[in-house]
Amino acid sequence: MSNKHWFKGNLHTHTSASERGPGDTPPEHVSEWYHDHDYDFLVLSDHNHRTILDGTEAERAKWPHLIPGEEITAAFGEVPVHLGGIGTRELVGQREARTLVETLQVNIDAIEEAGGLATLNHPNFKWSYSDREIIATHGAWAMEVFNGHPGVNNEGGGASPSAESIWDRVLASGRRMFGVATDDAHHFQGEFGPRRSNPGRGWISVRAAGMSDESLLSAMERGDFYASTGVKFAELDVRGREIVIELETETELQLKYRTVFTGPNGRELWTTSGDSARFTLSRSDDYVRATVYASNGEKAWTQPVFGD
Repeated sequence: MSNKHWFKGNLHTHTSASERGPGDTPPEHVSEWYHDHDYDFLVLSDHNHRTILDGTEAERAKWPHLIPGEEITAAFGEVPVHLGGIGTRELVGQREARTLVETLQVNIDAIEEAGGLATLNHPNFKWSYSDREIIATHGAWAMEVFNGHPGVNNEGGGASPSAESIWDRVLASGRRMFGVATDDAHHFQGEFGPRRSNPGRGWISVRAAGMSDESLLSAMERGDFYASTGVKFAELDVRGREIVIELETETELQLKYRTVFTGPNGRELWTTSGDSARFTLSRSDDYVRATVYASNGEKAWTQPVFGD
């Protein structure tokens, strides 16, 4: 029996600690919100600001485990370039460069130099960049396939692909990149509604031996996690080229589930219904990943399993 456990966490949320804002709540109370809603760990990712809490033992008991980080908030001209620095040892801040690709790359490099994992945040926010620019970079650990902010255009539009399609195009190019779901929460006060950036909309569940920075970050770095907006896995196992899924079902809501196994360029390899699913990657496909759709609109994404 495995000695590892699932730990739920959010990698992207904002507080009122940084001068740029735009969070509406102090970091202590933001942390309390996540603890009260059963999150095990949290990254306070303020804009170009490393928000560190050093509370008393009683205060820390009201917070989830806090992993240091920030949202590196740069730009190329009018194009926003936002990246998550997860587990950084020091303040990174933003870097500028001569082209959009170089701006992405120099900030990825700065996060790595600070000992962090670099995530590419909400690529469709103001239609900042797409798969072509991502493929031209190297070193990013993950990208956001879901972001809970109402203005990030997760589903794409017009001729612009969805964040999930961008991910598949990056994977099809041969790049190995994981997918994360995040809140990008700003609004903890007042109304909770679809046009406000409220918490609780997207997270990852990490399978790790313990709840320490080292254990959680190591598991994330190797892809031992899934991303979700509500669907939970009771079991998620990779056995060679096979993915095995068992869902944690909602008996009270009587939800129904559909699992789609996706291969290169978003090609649907297999679809099945029910609370469990399994799929074996063929020798002709480079990778497979699974998306689980619940009947109430919630989703979850596994990480890609590669053929080699």
